[in-house]
Amino acid sequence: MRVTITVEDPTPDVLKHLLAIAAVPDAEVSATPDDQWTPQRARAYYDRLPPRAQEILRQLTAADGSCSADELRRDGKNLRGSTGAFKRVLAEGAKAGLWPTGLQVPVRSVVVGGTLCSIEMPPGERDPLSAFMDALEPILWPTPRHRSDHHPSEPAT
Repeated sequence: MRVTITVEDPTPDVLKHLLAIAAVPDAEVSATPDDQWTPQRARAYYDRLPPRAQEILRQLTAADGSCSADELRRDGKNLRGSTGAFKRVLAEGAKAGLWPTGLQVPVRSVVVGGTLCSIEMPPGERDPLSAFMDALEPILWPTPRHRSDHHPSEPAT
């Protein structure tokens, strides 16, 4: 049996009580903050993006979270309007209850002097990159990876 309870912005006391209620023998309990990307949230978000935004997200994920605007424009592809989809799809999904409203847009534009220089996944405490790497792994690396570093879920060799 699986029971899912969603509590937006729980206080530490409420979270403590909820986890105590769920503490039954052989129960598997996890609490994911509303502002944290998970592989499941990342994949659901990716699946709802338009094709060009999906392509940008795949490129960012494959490039460890940062791509220059020139790289993203390769093959003559335009970036105009593409980045707006990230915010729009996030808001639509939150409104539909697909993910919590506390999630932040997983990408940001780096603009210098009015010119788009790059797009990146913001680093920090709630770094979305690892969630998107896990979520998009079957798309980006359908066969064993040919990367110099190992995937976080794989043991280092």
